[in-house]
Amino acid sequence: MSDVDMEKIMTRMNGLAGELEPFREMLLANVVMISEIPAPTFGEEERIGFLQQRFTESGLDTTSIDEVGNGVGILSGTEGKQTILLTAHADTPFPVSENHSCTLETDRILGAGVADNSLGLAVLVTLPTILEGLNIRLKSDLLFLGTIGSLEQGNQRGLRFFLANTNRTLAAGLSIEGAPLGRLHYRSMASLGGMISCHVRRKVSQISAIEIINRIINRLGDIELPEQTHTGLVFGEISGGASYKIPARNTQLTFQLRSDDDKTVADIRKQINAIVDDEAREKGVSCHLEGIAWTRAGGLESDHPLVVLTRKIMTGLGIQPRESIYSAIISGYVEQELPAICLGMTDGDNINYPDEYVEIEPILTGVAQLIGVLMAIDGGCCAQY
Repeated sequence: MSDVDMEKIMTRMNGLAGELEPFREMLLANVVMISEIPAPTFGEEERIGFLQQRFTESGLDTTSIDEVGNGVGILSGTEGKQTILLTAHADTPFPVSENHSCTLETDRILGAGVADNSLGLAVLVTLPTILEGLNIRLKSDLLFLGTIGSLEQGNQRGLRFFLANTNRTLAAGLSIEGAPLGRLHYRSMASLGGMISCHVRRKVSQISAIEIINRIINRLGDIELPEQTHTGLVFGEISGGASYKIPARNTQLTFQLRSDDDKTVADIRKQINAIVDDEAREKGVSCHLEGIAWTRAGGLESDHPLVVLTRKIMTGLGIQPRESIYSAIISGYVEQELPAICLGMTDGDNINYPDEYVEIEPILTGVAQLIGVLMAIDGGCCAQY
């Protein structure tokens, strides 16, 4: 991409957050309405339905819901030779039983899932109206995708399905997250999210399943983790038992293994399998390892034009890029060799807790950066790289 093109984009960024002010009320209203629709992973239908309604109202050329439940909308470009994929995941980590009421305060929006990822979805659904109102027309088609099955055991199911089955020529992918502002993810680590289940047949053995899982944890802790590939093993959750006075019959351990190297994860998974199988040899004991989520290592290098120009746009808007460059969502793009980044829209706190909130004031700056990056992709920053 030429310096002249980038100069035009940076000039357009001047005052853009202020130009977005007329769209603030609509955007905040969409945040509140989306937040109040429960959307646990594997239960996003109602939220995707709302998304489709908004896509239709904004006059997108094509709207649909695909075979797995993703919400799709297409805004045709002036040339349409390529397509930019713009995504936000619809699911949240909260069950339907959680209180989903959303509170709009002077300086923040408070509610379960508002940062992860109701705000991201609201930006996705409001952007067609914003672009029309600002008279910004891209040469590329824009494909808006609200994805299902993103979190935990969803394992990026919606995004992976779309990328594996689309027949469109995609220039790049851009994923929107509610927070934090300054988020610029462009690589993914190799990882395995696993669940180890232990069951003791009480008629055969009186050993506690907790004892078995404890032995497994100790043996997992003895596995050598290569430092050169930044390999780590995190024990996430353990559950089991019915009473303090009765040996536990069932226990479960969830964990995540992550590394910069796919082969390292595969090799250590074999070691974990061997440990689990060995413990299952005890009379009356059965143990099982189940993979519940996984990602591949890869993504863009720091000198890729998309990364370089995104940093320039962020800095020009007064946004400080954060140090972390890794996100699981990038793995889906890596599998299809599609350049992609993930951006945050504003600052927030208490993420994934019921009192989660996002700050209102930075949101329009976050949207301005998104528009700038779309213009950079449309201008050819990912072409022939």
